[in-house]
Amino acid sequence: MNIKGKFATVLVALTLSTIASAQSPAQTDPPTAPVPSALAKATKLFIGNAGDQENADCLRAYNSFYDGISKLGRFTLVLDPNEADLVLELHYEIALGQSVISSGGSKAARQFRVVIEDPHSRIVLWSLTERTNYAVRQTNRDKNLDETIGVLVNDFNLLAAPQPVAPNNKSRVKH
Repeated sequence: MNIKGKFATVLVALTLSTIASAQSPAQTDPPTAPVPSALAKATKLFIGNAGDQENADCLRAYNSFYDGISKLGRFTLVLDPNEADLVLELHYEIALGQSVISSGGSKAARQFRVVIEDPHSRIVLWSLTERTNYAVRQTNRDKNLDETIGVLVNDFNLLAAPQPVAPNNKSRVKH
């Protein structure tokens, strides 16, 4: 074997041993971090609509979210954020570069996000996001929005419980 062949063999052996030593055993998930205690302690909420005020879907979603949180019966909804323990901002978002109309298994471009803030420090404590499917027919669009908002209300209810449960990080609305 010539010098180039020996050098190549040594180089391959070193590379393989480096790769083998760099591979670590299967990693376990880190322990679950605590949910901010302000979420479980909250009794008064202010709900803000950070969506498009001229978009009927945003207004419907805001009204539905407000109604859903109200029906939980655990919170007093206040009209002044300074009186609240938490501020919930409902955002309507469309992912840039994607079509608004989704079809046949393509990813939905529309989503609603609830940003949960401490009203005094304005620090974001948590956010919840749920995608929704667009529909041309208003009745289908309303059904999709109601399903999406229902999931967000349920996720918030679990997150703000005395024994909080962080919601699944995957959208539960089928796309």
